[in-house]
Amino acid sequence: MKKYNINTLLSILLTSVIMLTSCSDFLDTNPTDRLPADKVKTLKDAEKIVDGFYFTMKWNNYYGTPLMLLGETRGDDLRPRRESGGYQQIYNYEFTPSNYSYGDIWATAYNVIMNVNVFLNNWESIEATSDEEIAKKNDCKGQALAVRAFCHFDIARVYGYPYQKNNGTSLGAVKGNKVFTVGEQAERISVAETYNFIINDLTEALTLLSTDRKHGNLDYWGAKGLLARVYLYKGDYDNAFKHADEILTDATNPYSLVTNAQYIDSWEQPNSSETMLELLTSAFSHIDDNGGVDSWYYILWHGEGFSSGNLVPTDSWLALLDEDPDDVRHGLVKQGTDAGVNFRWLAKFRGNNGDGDFKINNPMIMRLSEIYLIAAESALMKSSPDQNKADFYLNEIRKRANPAAVQITATVDEVLKERRKEFIGEGHRYYDSGRLGLTINRNTPDNKLPADSKYKIVDPWNAEGNQYQVILPIPQSQRTANPAAFQNPGYPD
Repeated sequence: MKKYNINTLLSILLTSVIMLTSCSDFLDTNPTDRLPADKVKTLKDAEKIVDGFYFTMKWNNYYGTPLMLLGETRGDDLRPRRESGGYQQIYNYEFTPSNYSYGDIWATAYNVIMNVNVFLNNWESIEATSDEEIAKKNDCKGQALAVRAFCHFDIARVYGYPYQKNNGTSLGAVKGNKVFTVGEQAERISVAETYNFIINDLTEALTLLSTDRKHGNLDYWGAKGLLARVYLYKGDYDNAFKHADEILTDATNPYSLVTNAQYIDSWEQPNSSETMLELLTSAFSHIDDNGGVDSWYYILWHGEGFSSGNLVPTDSWLALLDEDPDDVRHGLVKQGTDAGVNFRWLAKFRGNNGDGDFKINNPMIMRLSEIYLIAAESALMKSSPDQNKADFYLNEIRKRANPAAVQITATVDEVLKERRKEFIGEGHRYYDSGRLGLTINRNTPDNKLPADSKYKIVDPWNAEGNQYQVILPIPQSQRTANPAAFQNPGYPD
């Protein structure tokens, strides 16, 4: 994959000129002209720039590795099969401001945000006359706003305490709503203010985005799904239900659940019927510069003969799956042996197009099944609970897993159990625990934690004492670039 640089102004958080990577098509290796940000004139230029936002997000310093690791290995569904390798410091909550194996999320997210802002500053200059051209121009702006919201959401949940812990009063993001001048400083706003900014961006984006289905880019439905997710994390269940339910009841919604028979094979087929956003990779466009070896997927153990991978499902997760021997998701778990020890391993990410190269997987960001479970949970929690809707949406996912499954009455615990079964490896579990203040119990025999580990039991809402590492520190390089972005409590400043 070729890289095409678009010069922008220095952001408050980066120490060098931000460069935007883009391409005309994710499978196209032919170079195109460089596009200076102050000379964006055509829709073709605009579409290339917008594609570049997603290219940056998929890289191994954002969704390609650390964001998935932070969502999974801090929880209770995946664990190392040995006591070294596989980003052990994340599993052990050993975070420091100077460690860069996970610290680039902040810089990369703001890279995208600042490039979005440069694009938005030049959006008016894009030439569009016909109705079709104007709609495409609007869609480009809608995608830019939705991507900016997405990046702020990630910053808030990685570097800020969960909204419901203290109603969003803790430190959140630096609001990236403009192109900053060289040397300009800005303080972090609260988590609540960050969420308001995210919601405003997504609300505007929905008025601009196309309802046509896109592959690898956000459309109207994906942005609306993200808005439902944001409201769920915020604890605004009325609005979470509203947006999720509207997606699922709109006859024009182009997405649908894959069937029970299709489910296993769908994981090696990009752009399945329920994939609302995946970040595109290929043999020409990897997640990293090392052919995928630095990716999240390479850290997962893929069976006998694969010495590098380390992460396997925990006994507690396997016990959940084993509650129903006929659950189709058993087909995503296989068994292998390493050094005489048997392991059941996650065979969910097997490579695009059935080629067997598990290093080339599209990071899965949103699926329609998440919308069903957001609707189920928020139906139970909203100001006027709707048990019938909750039962329906939860059981749709359960019966997809096993058509013979007995209908159950939905509870929040049952929804969370289904989320664990359905989304393992997709980066949700830790954040589900955090947003609800659930204690994460990793004090089980199969967890390879040091005997003196402070994080065998994790309480994301009790951040006093040793628990402050439930959120990440602001990287020291970014503090140096912008001292006004205050460090999180507990970490050295």
